[in-house]
Amino acid sequence: MERFSITLRSGLVNKFSRIPTAQKLSDEFNLRSINPITRETARKWMNGLVMPRAERLLVLIKWLNLNSDYVYSTEVNEENSPQNKIQFLRQTEAFARSALNFASPRIAIMNKLGTIILVNTAWRAAANLNSPLHRMITLCEGANYLEILDKVKGPEKENAREMASDIRELYRNPGKRFQLKYPCHAPAKKHWFLAELSSFNEGTNNCLIISHQEISELQFLAEI
Repeated sequence: MERFSITLRSGLVNKFSRIPTAQKLSDEFNLRSINPITRETARKWMNGLVMPRAERLLVLIKWLNLNSDYVYSTEVNEENSPQNKIQFLRQTEAFARSALNFASPRIAIMNKLGTIILVNTAWRAAANLNSPLHRMITLCEGANYLEILDKVKGPEKENAREMASDIRELYRNPGKRFQLKYPCHAPAKKHWFLAELSSFNEGTNNCLIISHQEISELQFLAEI
């Protein structure tokens, strides 16, 4: 928590040229997140008393341009830990982050409420390029994927409902895996995607992984 507090304070100084009040931090944060906080929560963050949940932490990283490598890095006692263990942990963390971003499918991780807590580079690029599915919500960290799917209208409604149903079923039965092929056509070109759903446990939390892989070329060949 001390590591986070130091990083947060540094980011706040860079943003406001000083450390703002807890009320100011909570007000500014709530403008950017669908998970609002109280002034007391903001005070605890700044004093290193509590850590924000993953979805809130990602909002802070994006908003204040925090050093995510430093925030997420494992707390290791360098005086008591062998140097090779420290190096191994750091290499493992770096590899995991790089692997997620290197993957060509668009990948997002959601918590048990359906809120996106992490996306890879491919997902973020697509979300920023395409129009939001619902109002002005960008489909990245902090957005609730299930709520957005439930509100889809028009020709994509049926596929969105099926996707939402599969996600809820996966939360009830974590051992299952789901696949859904769906069209997502642009005015100038037809596109097809394959969505794959799976889950994993992080401590007592059940998280879900969703990936979208474009399969347009395979679909075109199948139709020939």
